[in-house]
Amino acid sequence: MGKKRQRFTWPEAKRRCRLNQLEIQMAKRLGFGPDALIHAIPSPKQKWKLPVKYWVHELHEKKFGHVLGRKEFVDVPPRPLTPEEEAEEVRRLEEEIYREDYLDRNSDDPKRKSKEAVCEPGPPTAVDDSDWLITLDTGDDSDVPF
Repeated sequence: MGKKRQRFTWPEAKRRCRLNQLEIQMAKRLGFGPDALIHAIPSPKQKWKLPVKYWVHELHEKKFGHVLGRKEFVDVPPRPLTPEEEAEEVRRLEEEIYREDYLDRNSDDPKRKSKEAVCEPGPPTAVDDSDWLITLDTGDDSDVPF
């Protein structure tokens, strides 16, 4: 018996599975041929099945521990600032604070001025308690249904 003849080619698998060159390279490293990838395309009824692209990524990461083309994020701490750079940062911060304060004070926009709006106390007035007191009517309750 011999090898089974491939029905599909790599360009066709690339197009039908929506793969890029790195994903084809990962599939080849995993031992897949174009036929296997095309047959692994999920049908609309197979909603549980991953698309071929993500399936290849998952298998490659499981087997080799990484995905080709994906760069690992390396958090590099910032280098210490020189005294001149620190002085420049402080100057920029002060300038920014001054500019915001200047814009707040000189703006025609009432929203900006509302932050600093200060209520000036007026002259003291006598309070008339009779305006806000609630009086209870102790009359007859014949109109109450219960």
